[in-house]
Amino acid sequence: MPIEPQINEPTDAIRAAYARWAKNRAFVDGEEAVKAQEQLYLPAANPEDSAAEYDAYIARTGFLPAASKIAQGLSGLIFRKRAQLNTTSARVQVLSQLITPSGESLDDLAEWVVRETLITNFTGLLVDHPDRDGFIGLSAANEIERGYRPRIAGYAGECILEVTPGLVNEARQIVRVRLKEDDGSIRELMLNDGRYQVRKWVRSEGGFVAGPIKTPIRNGEPLSEIPFVLVSTTDKLTPTPSILQHSVDLNLQHYRVEGLLTSVLYFLSAPIPVVTGLKPRMIAKMVPNEAGVMVSREVEEPIKLNVAVGNAWIFPEEGTKAEYLEFKGQGAQVIENKLKNIKDELSTIGHSILAPEKPAPEAAETQMLRRAAENATLAGFTRTISRKLERVIRMFALWADPSAGELSYSLNTDFLPQQMTAQEMTALLGMWQAGVITHSQLLHCLVDGEILSPALDIEGEIERTKLETADRPPVL
Repeated sequence: MPIEPQINEPTDAIRAAYARWAKNRAFVDGEEAVKAQEQLYLPAANPEDSAAEYDAYIARTGFLPAASKIAQGLSGLIFRKRAQLNTTSARVQVLSQLITPSGESLDDLAEWVVRETLITNFTGLLVDHPDRDGFIGLSAANEIERGYRPRIAGYAGECILEVTPGLVNEARQIVRVRLKEDDGSIRELMLNDGRYQVRKWVRSEGGFVAGPIKTPIRNGEPLSEIPFVLVSTTDKLTPTPSILQHSVDLNLQHYRVEGLLTSVLYFLSAPIPVVTGLKPRMIAKMVPNEAGVMVSREVEEPIKLNVAVGNAWIFPEEGTKAEYLEFKGQGAQVIENKLKNIKDELSTIGHSILAPEKPAPEAAETQMLRRAAENATLAGFTRTISRKLERVIRMFALWADPSAGELSYSLNTDFLPQQMTAQEMTALLGMWQAGVITHSQLLHCLVDGEILSPALDIEGEIERTKLETADRPPVL
């Protein structure tokens, strides 16, 4: 079997993004994750500081969780309403409740994909189906609960080692993918002579040993494409900056400037006592000589000057002078202005999420333009993620139910909580009574208009309405 020592190495383009991804992850995770990286994100204010002095400095420095709040806010807006999976296949609907290898639902997978893509803009989704050889006693009744089902596995950016495009039948397709698994093995996906094949590499002495090449079968035929979708805001197969990148960079700037301001305030609040002309006293002390024998010698007594309320310093030498060295802090205002400018820029990026406590007066037209631009940016991101999720779900459906027919999937793009007006409700009710729309469509519109709960069982409600109408006494 071939041995390959470099099969677990990412391409140069992917490796170049690691530092950026690590920074994004830390700032999205928050204060503890950022401060755990110590001088990587917050250099010492004084290069001569000891480890203890630096620890005290980093503990004093405040942290603004701007990137974390923006990420949470964007994800919250997208998932303010549940994503819509439209399919006539009951099997696809059932399997969407445990769509990942570990049994998470499609909703859980979508939230993970959105978070990862916000951070790295480089997330992988692979559709797979286990071999029947690994299962005993399978039946149509127990195969789902036993795990014999198609599934969609998610891969974070750091687990994607290679995505190589090529021309197949004069069309651009992915022809090779390398993925790092949780157990340290490497999954290699290949397109050979128009057939999808898989090989697993396992670590051993001297490198990675290749397992047998397998050809997955779907509906009795080999696949003609690699069932892998790279989720990002572009169609490039190499890493590009994420939607959060600028927010994270500004958050890092704010953190470092906050550290400078913290140092200034620390020295301003703690004047340094300075004593000149004081000589140490000589005292007798038992110390070991060259032979290790304890002998009495004259040594300098350490000078200790306690600074506390009620303490007094008395110096025996004439000419001894004591004073406090106080910092003026003229530069503090410059640093505070810089912090304010960074906060304002962060608020501009995440205006709806990081709006300042006392926002500057702004014309209504300007506010509308700002909100429209924010919504358009987020809607564009959401539609791109929806399109790629829909593509991978269609691959999944081909395995789950070949007769599934048409399928669509979309994330929510209604980001503004705004209830339907009374006039809109009246018009909608009139359309239903006129037979222009169905009862089901009426209830769907009321749910979307935030009149009815999104948890409403629409089909069940229609049936209950029919029973209630039938039981109602006739009007005389």
